[in-house]
Amino acid sequence: MRAQHDVGGLPATEAIVREEHPLLPWEVRVDALMWTLTDATRPGGPLMTVDELRRGIEALPAEQYHGLGYFEKWLLSMVSIMTEKGSLSPAALEARVAAVTRLHEAEHATHDHDHDHEHERGHEHDHEHEHDHDHERDHDHERDHKPGAQP
Repeated sequence: MRAQHDVGGLPATEAIVREEHPLLPWEVRVDALMWTLTDATRPGGPLMTVDELRRGIEALPAEQYHGLGYFEKWLLSMVSIMTEKGSLSPAALEARVAAVTRLHEAEHATHDHDHDHEHERGHEHDHEHEHDHDHERDHDHERDHKPGAQP
């Protein structure tokens, strides 16, 4: 039986989009996180390998694997591998997500939004781009690092 990621030789069900697109700020951060976790030059060595990242992606349930985007798969895999290794606590992650969500909601409850809420490539709108003071750093990262490249 084939795993969900094994599509070699199967007919394509939809066209492959080959156009380059600018990365969203959260995608740049996921890429940076992957580079940080797999950095063999960091003191103590890498926290995970690209092979582990791939294993985590391939272990996603079929509905998640087919429904998620590239960087979403990376992020779920990194969370899974870091949790498996004991470097990340699900409770701590949930608490941090809740805190960030509360801050985001409070900020946007009082922030005037006259901009267009266009959703990028079917993902939730990322207001972070409006408040991201690291835009130039993110742009430099996009230019200097090809996402998905082996470290």
